[in-house]
Amino acid sequence: MPTDYKSFSDIAKSRFRSVARELGYEQISGTHYVQKCSHWFNVFGLQKASGNDFFYVNYGITIPNLWKLDGTLFESDDEGLVIAERLSNDDDGAFDCASKAEVEESASKVLQEYKKQAVPLLASLQDLESIAERYYASTNISREKLGEHDYFSQLGVANYGFLLYRAGHVPDALKWLKEAERLMELPVYYLKEGGISHIKEKHARLAKKEVYEVEQLAEIKSAILAIERRLR
Repeated sequence: MPTDYKSFSDIAKSRFRSVARELGYEQISGTHYVQKCSHWFNVFGLQKASGNDFFYVNYGITIPNLWKLDGTLFESDDEGLVIAERLSNDDDGAFDCASKAEVEESASKVLQEYKKQAVPLLASLQDLESIAERYYASTNISREKLGEHDYFSQLGVANYGFLLYRAGHVPDALKWLKEAERLMELPVYYLKEGGISHIKEKHARLAKKEVYEVEQLAEIKSAILAIERRLR
């Protein structure tokens, strides 16, 4: 437990201000840092669970409104990472924060390690195409499995489709979004013995789609319709 401060966010805000300045990031809060690029944000965040005397540094790339074909890229930066990494520190990646002094020392370590690990990686992702391919490589989706992906691959498939669209590969994007549509439309039955099936079986119960799932499918369908119109 921290011994000489109450709020990690507050102490990090002062100790990481110079880190953000040197890296060229905007300090949104004590734990959230953003750097605007041409079509995306580079971001890093400090993750600390209550009661722990250590924290992690997660970093990567976010593209706001990724699922909106006409979305404003810089409308918001508060979205999930399409490229997500964790900064390493010794063996486990944890940085100490049991006291103000440890937070200050960890801030210096984070700056050094960020320059070594994150800066080269993010610099290698110079355009939306390279980001799309990095995302593809980080998932279990496959071009060879188009039409055969499992149900749980739907978000990865959809994200990759929208990334391809942003990168200018419109016909390919359409193929992946149709794959996402197929997966999202699959019926889901809960089996009596556990697990799920997409085929009605005895004693199986049809799952009702959640509101967010209905909304996601509607977004996919809208994007497919818009792209098909564009390609005519």
